[in-house]
Amino acid sequence: MSKRSDAKKARRRKRQASRGQNWIPERVLEELEIAAELEDFDTRLTERGWVFGEDADDEVGVFWLWPASAAEVDHEAERANATVVLLTPDDGGEIAHVVFVGADEDYQFGLEELFEHIETIEAYRIGEPLPVFG
Repeated sequence: MSKRSDAKKARRRKRQASRGQNWIPERVLEELEIAAELEDFDTRLTERGWVFGEDADDEVGVFWLWPASAAEVDHEAERANATVVLLTPDDGGEIAHVVFVGADEDYQFGLEELFEHIETIEAYRIGEPLPVFG
C-alpha cells in the first residue's frame, strides 16, 4: 500500500474513534434532554415544598402533591385530596396538568407558565372559589 493510502486509513480510524467517544444517537440525546428538563422541573417544585408522588405510573405520568392543601374529600367522587401537578406521557411531559384539592377540573399550563401561576395554585384551599387564569 502507498503512504497516501495508509495516511488516509489512519485519518479515517482517528475520525471513527473520535466519533465513537463523542457521538450520541439523536434519540438518546433527546431522552437525556427530557430527563434533564424533568429533573429541573422536579427541583423547582420540590424546593417550594411540593412532594413527588412515589407511586407514579409510567402510563399515567408523574405527579407532585402540594401537602399544605390536603383535605378530606369524597373518594367515591374521585376528587383530589390535595392539589396535584401531573405530567403525562401523552403530552410528552410538556403540559403541566393541575387539579385542585376537592375538584376534578384539569387546568393545563406550559411548564414555564405553571411557575407564573404557582403562588395562586399553592394558595388555593378546598371550599374557596377555583382560581381563574387569564
